[in-house]
Amino acid sequence: MHNERLDEQLSDEEMALFVQYLHRFANHDVDVFLNLEAGDPEHPVYVMFGRDYPPVGDAADYRRPFADRRQVTAKSDINDGG
Repeated sequence: MHNERLDEQLSDEEMALFVQYLHRFANHDVDVFLNLEAGDPEHPVYVMFGRDYPPVGDAADYRRPFADRRQVTAKSDINDGG
């Protein structure tokens, strides 16, 4: 499978989708751990997914993508029709 846009940076919309898919992947496909090699074969990126705690290094070093952009949604009330 070849993607013509492989050399382009993700758009904001693509990045948001990537993070959504990453969360789904982590919740449903990562049992204990998974190690991947991705990106350019000449300069690969090594990615570790795991449920080990504590994580490698300090937990404060890990950032949850878009956590600062989360919008608070209104809670529906059974009496307001929502």
